[in-house]
Amino acid sequence: MKNLLKLSILVLAAAGLAACAAPQSMAPFSPQKIDAEGYAQKVDNLLVVLDASSSMGNLDNGYRKYDLATGVVQRLNQTLPALDLTAGLRTFGHAASISKAPTMLASGMAPYTKTLLPDGLAKVPKAGGVSPLSTALDAAGQELGGLRGKTALIVISDGADMGMAPVAAAEGLVKAYGDDLCIQSVQVGKDPAGALLMEKIAAASSCGGFQNADAILTSGGMASFVQNVFLGEKLDSDGDGVADAMDQCAGTPAGVMVDGNGCPVDTDGDGVADYLDKCPDTPAGAAVDGNGCPVDTDGDGVADYLDKCPGTPAGMIVDAEGCPKATKSAKVTAAGTWLYEDIRFANGKADLAASSTPVLQEIATAMKANPEVRVEIQGHTDSRGSLAFNERLSQQRADAVRNYLIDQGIAPERMTARGYGPHRPIADNDTADGRAQNRRVELKPLN
Repeated sequence: MKNLLKLSILVLAAAGLAACAAPQSMAPFSPQKIDAEGYAQKVDNLLVVLDASSSMGNLDNGYRKYDLATGVVQRLNQTLPALDLTAGLRTFGHAASISKAPTMLASGMAPYTKTLLPDGLAKVPKAGGVSPLSTALDAAGQELGGLRGKTALIVISDGADMGMAPVAAAEGLVKAYGDDLCIQSVQVGKDPAGALLMEKIAAASSCGGFQNADAILTSGGMASFVQNVFLGEKLDSDGDGVADAMDQCAGTPAGVMVDGNGCPVDTDGDGVADYLDKCPDTPAGAAVDGNGCPVDTDGDGVADYLDKCPGTPAGMIVDAEGCPKATKSAKVTAAGTWLYEDIRFANGKADLAASSTPVLQEIATAMKANPEVRVEIQGHTDSRGSLAFNERLSQQRADAVRNYLIDQGIAPERMTARGYGPHRPIADNDTADGRAQNRRVELKPLN
């Protein structure tokens, strides 16, 4: 009777302790948002294999291990961004009241939705039974066989009292599906032998990984887990080193140097990228064509930004500043004409002075060398004498120069002669020096 009484007391005490050790409830979870835009999707399929055996009903640090395991699935589900996945949940173990099967596909395989995994968990509300993980992994091969692309197989268990058969089963799956299968194992609890088993299961695949549930039940830990398992590097479709989400110039040709926005570099800032720019180092502000070369509107060979005589007629020979190029004895006036001070005449006459011969020969030689050049020969006088006389004299002097050049073999149609009399002075007619400057012959290019 004494022994019976002691036994009764021990049973009651144990029951009381068990009541005091009621499992804690898990704290509310706030998922960390993951922006998957611009990232490559690592896997196309997700299969969760969840341990629902009796050992998962035990406590770990005050929490029922099965609650921790289902918490991993729920928090994974809450954290997953919108991805195009085929997903499913397979459980193993089971209390007899739930299923007599050692393993079952609780949900899936089907297009992933936010209700798919929770619906599967609802079918297995508690843990019980033995731990046939190897059987569950063998059965998972049925789901994997109908999938395309890469699959993340997430195994969640305490790893307790299973032997090494699950490792062989995992290796068999990897042998069948190769690099298309990545096994992620998550241990619930701290059992050393269980940790070793779960690590070996993950190591069966080259792309697998091992985690303890505690590390991924936090919002930050779960976000890192999801990022690592489901998302790859940021997409860079054109391979320029700038992710698509940041790339303002998509489709840049291979090998082209780009800036931080993914746009081809334009070193001289002329609006034409370096790889297309045939005239690098164009000065700032210079208008350029599609090849990045300075525009030359009048086609004289001198870019507009350097051209001091825009609108030069086609074919006109110009100097480095884009102005009509005169012979060495000429001075180019502001009007673009060629002034020859050394063309002289007898006083009050249209007879060419002998001293004019060298410069006239110079003009003839230049016109022969440039047969496309046409000119107007302009005669000018000072204001002394009558207007009629000066107008007539200026015309005669212009004709005299034209006739000389014709005699030297210059085609008449390339030259016109016109007298302007005193109407276009370039100096003061009230001084002797000014009048001398006004008595002149100029050639105006007509091309």
